[in-house]
Amino acid sequence: MSVHSLQGPGGPGEPVAGAALRLIGEATEQSSLAREQLQAARHAAAQARQADLDAEAAREQDRQAQARAAAEQLKAGPHQRIPRAVGSALAGLLAVLDAVPAYWSAQAFGLDQDSTLVVTVLLCAALGGAMWLLDLFTTQRRRRELRILQASLAAGLLALFVLRLDYLQVTTATSPWLAGVQAFALTALSAVLVIVGYVLLAHRVPKALADAQRAARHADPGTAVQAARDAHAQASASRTAIQYTIITWALAHPQDGISHDRLIPALTTALDALLNQ
Repeated sequence: MSVHSLQGPGGPGEPVAGAALRLIGEATEQSSLAREQLQAARHAAAQARQADLDAEAAREQDRQAQARAAAEQLKAGPHQRIPRAVGSALAGLLAVLDAVPAYWSAQAFGLDQDSTLVVTVLLCAALGGAMWLLDLFTTQRRRRELRILQASLAAGLLALFVLRLDYLQVTTATSPWLAGVQAFALTALSAVLVIVGYVLLAHRVPKALADAQRAARHADPGTAVQAARDAHAQASASRTAIQYTIITWALAHPQDGISHDRLIPALTTALDALLNQ
C-alpha cells in the first residue's frame, strides 16, 4: 500500500493511508451501522472468493470430464453408436417376443398347461441370457467361453428343432417335409431373435463411454459460475454500502492537514485492503 505524506501549515502532516485506516477504525467503533456494514462486506467478500474457487473447481472438473469422454469416444468402435439404455431395452423386448416361439417349443415336451408356461419362461430366460453372454464374452475377448456358449446355443436350438419336429409328426397329420419346414421356421425364429438381440447389444455405446458422457453432462459448471456472479454482485453491493458510510463519516470529520481529494481515494484503497484480507 503506498503512503502519501502531506505537509500542513504547521509541520509534517499525517500519512494519508494511516489517517484513512484510523478513520475507518473510528467510524466502526462509534457507528454500529458502519461496524455491521463492514462485517457484512468482509463476509460477502470472503463468500465471493470461495465462490470463485468453487467455480474454478467446477470448470476443472468439467474439463476433465470432457477430456475423459473424448478419450473414451476414440477407444469406442465406429459401430458402437446405439445409446446403451436403448440397446438394452430393445434386446429385452426381443427376449420377451421370443416367448411366442418358446411356447410352441415348450409344447413339444407334452406337459400340462402350467408346466408348459414354466418351460416357456425358462426358454425365454435362457435365450435372453445367451444374448447378453454373447456380448459380454465378445467384449471381454473371452474366446474359449464364447466358443462354448456358441456351441451350447447351437445344440439347444437343434434340440428344440428335433423336439418340435417330433411333436408335429405325432400330433398332426402333416407330411414329414412340411413338419420339418415348420419346425425349422420356429427354430430359426428363435435364433434370429437371439442374433438380432446380440447385434443390438454389441452396437451399444460401451459402458465406460456411457459413464464418461454421463459425468460430462453432470459436470456442467454453469451453476457454480452463476453462483460466483451472484456472490460478486452481493459483495459489490456490500462494499458500496460501507464505502458510502465511511466517506460520509470522513466528510463529517475533517482530518487536520489532509484534504478530501487525497483522503477519499485513500479510504477506497484501505477498504480494498480490509475486504481482501
